Amino acid sequence: MAIILASVVAVQAQNTSGILLNRDIVPASSLLSLSQREAVGTARSMGMGGAFTSLGADMSSFGYNPAGFGMYQRDEISASLGLGITNAKNYNAYNTSDNNSVRFDVNNIGASFQVYEGTGKLVAINFAFGYNKTADYNYDMSYAGPATVSSLADAFADIANANGLIINADNKIADNRGYYDYDLDPYFWGAVMGYKAGLINKGTNGWYPDEIAPGAQMSQYTNLRSRGSAGEFSFAFGFNINNIVYLGASLDIQSISRKQTIYYDEYIGYEGARPDATAYPYQLQDFRFAQAMDLNGSGVGAKFGIVVRPVEALRIGFAVHTPTYYSVAYRYSASLSSKALSAGNNPYGWEVINGSVYAEESTPILQDGGDNRWCFTTPTRLLAGVSYAINRYAIISVDYQYDAYRALKWNYTPVDTGYTNDVFRNNVKGTHTVRAGVEAKPLPWLALRVGGGYRTKLLRDNYDFVAFSEPVTDRLWYASAGLGFRLSEVTSIDLAYQYRNTRYSDYYSFYSKLGSTPNASPMYGLDLINHNIAVTFAFRF
Repeated sequence: MAIILASVVAVQAQNTSGILLNRDIVPASSLLSLSQREAVGTARSMGMGGAFTSLGADMSSFGYNPAGFGMYQRDEISASLGLGITNAKNYNAYNTSDNNSVRFDVNNIGASFQVYEGTGKLVAINFAFGYNKTADYNYDMSYAGPATVSSLADAFADIANANGLIINADNKIADNRGYYDYDLDPYFWGAVMGYKAGLINKGTNGWYPDEIAPGAQMSQYTNLRSRGSAGEFSFAFGFNINNIVYLGASLDIQSISRKQTIYYDEYIGYEGARPDATAYPYQLQDFRFAQAMDLNGSGVGAKFGIVVRPVEALRIGFAVHTPTYYSVAYRYSASLSSKALSAGNNPYGWEVINGSVYAEESTPILQDGGDNRWCFTTPTRLLAGVSYAINRYAIISVDYQYDAYRALKWNYTPVDTGYTNDVFRNNVKGTHTVRAGVEAKPLPWLALRVGGGYRTKLLRDNYDFVAFSEPVTDRLWYASAGLGFRLSEVTSIDLAYQYRNTRYSDYYSFYSKLGSTPNASPMYGLDLINHNIAVTFAFRF
């Protein structure tokens, strides 16, 4: 069953957060993740730490500075293939399975052709087109938290209580306008499933987990699988003026695809004797909450750049990446299954199998597409770089990049996300990235490369982690090395390895706050460790 809905509960959503909650929308934390770009480029640029704002004659110019295409003196076709291994390291958690993921991908492919050669000040015009991967969303994260007294069922009860949900005459969960079950806003679907699967019920004092007795302890297991990537298809022109000034511009068509699945298992136990069967005729033993999110879309942006060579050995480059305007479709569905011990007289008349009651419930499929697509604008990026060539034997290059993340914004959403602007203003700041690399050529046919980079914190020191529904990249650093082999006047092969360490924000599996004390899972931390290998095949003619 497919439906298209517009949500109206942005205010209520601010009271909940965590990996398991608010996934029926594209939350602010997802927007931050989707807006971050790292130009993967060629093996040569990877080996030099991506310090390529002032360098050129390489297909990595698609990701850094299109003025680099003005430096080509011959035509070129190249392709870069990548192998990536990602390991998720969770803090304050017990890993429960292998958190490694492996993927093969095309990092970069393109061609540059000289379309004009002159004898005056305009020496040459080169036209280039190609594809460059800009982000990778492939990782597996699986962890078990220490025992806690808060249950996801408590969060579902908080949602129902905060919004005045009732049980109507047909025994369906409803709001005060008469909407019920899955005609309700998707924000309430967790509460609906919780009621239908026996996790929560409504008593004289409101909604509560009626099958969980005081003194229970919850063991919680979470598995998140993420797949997808972002890339750009670019068309660029590079201009060579007197072999001193190089200008460039590109039109970039962005594509983005991310699929996530989350499985959450909770087991309820008691240190002593089980609860009284009269007071608790049904005693929840365990349940599984599963969610699937699928996001696909495209965007358009541009890059403009200049490189100046005041003397033969020195190059100074500048580039600006305009904001990218994205339009994406979002798809969401969820299911919940539970098992409860029938310890009493079975007042609801449920079917009992071997002393236990089983319940399963699934939502419809929410599809935000067409006129209900999500549209947002990424931040502007400013780049500067300087490089120096030591005769023909070595190059030293340094880059600086600024990303104005506070300018990130929604242009259109099918829900009211006005509070999102406050999330950005209050919790994030612009980031500063420094990249550096060295290339040495001890032999005419051999190049040795080393490099690295560091990006400052995205989040303010006093950021509100409750504002995020998933971990957000906070800061990162990486180191790389590579080799280049010139096989002939026409062909070359480059190899590179990169170690990348990304620290994420602290996060909850679930968090809800109705009164003074929140119902929440333990707080966790996350590092993603990436091992990236790239190989580039280039043909110049």
